[in-house]
Amino acid sequence: MSRLKKRSTLLLAVAAALALPVLAGAQIPRPAAVEVDMGEFTFRPSVIRLQAGRPAALILRNRGQIAHQLETDYLRTVAIRLVSAVLDVEMPGVDVVRLEPGGSARLEFLPRQKGRFAFACTIEGHREAGMHGVLEVR
Repeated sequence: MSRLKKRSTLLLAVAAALALPVLAGAQIPRPAAVEVDMGEFTFRPSVIRLQAGRPAALILRNRGQIAHQLETDYLRTVAIRLVSAVLDVEMPGVDVVRLEPGGSARLEFLPRQKGRFAFACTIEGHREAGMHGVLEVR
């Protein structure tokens, strides 16, 4: 093999080795995780801020003594991965996530549409008692 060919091969190998960590990080971005506690009759935080185009994970925990749920039109429009103690499923969207006391679930999705979107616990009387908030995608 000529000296020039050996040098070109070595340069390509070095360039590929240097590019691998950058490419690997770019291909699999980590989701921005936001923990959301549900209780009698609140969501904490009541404003959830996410970045459009960046994978997100909402970690829902029912810290209350009764069942609570999260409902927002926004989650009906995005592909979701829902993970809980008994479930790991991917679906084209989700209408409602209901959690019994002590229950938790992780919603993973890619927010694309920017804006402010209302969410609430739609169990009778919960929204009216103050259990609502805003999902803000910037």
